[in-house]
Amino acid sequence: MGVTGFIGRALLASIFIKNGIDHLQNPEPIVRAAKGAEIPQPELAVKANSAVMVGAGALLALGIAPRAASTALAASLVPTTVIGHPFWDKSGSERFHQQTHFMKNLALFGALLAVGSRR
Repeated sequence: MGVTGFIGRALLASIFIKNGIDHLQNPEPIVRAAKGAEIPQPELAVKANSAVMVGAGALLALGIAPRAASTALAASLVPTTVIGHPFWDKSGSERFHQQTHFMKNLALFGALLAVGSRR
C-alpha cells in the first residue's frame, strides 16, 4: 500500500486511539451508559472496549494485521454506537445530535469494512 493508504489508515485509526485513551482516563460517563444499557460488568466492558480501540487502532495505523485490526474495531463500534447514541429515545436537538454521531459511526464502520476487505 502506498503513502495515501498509510495516511488513510492512520487517520481512520486516530479517532479510535484517541477515544480509547480518553475512555481509559475518564471511564465514568461511558460506564454510566453501559450500566443504563444493563451491560454485565460495565467497568470491565468499558476497559476491554477501550483497550481494543487503542490496541487495534495502533495496529491499523501501523499497517500490522489491518484486516484483524479493522474487524476488531468494527466489532467494538457496534455496541458503542447502539449504547452511546440512542437517537430513537431522544427528541429535538438532542435527537439530531445523537443521530449525527450514530451516522458518523456508521460511516466509520463502512470505512473499516473497506479497509478490512483490501488485499
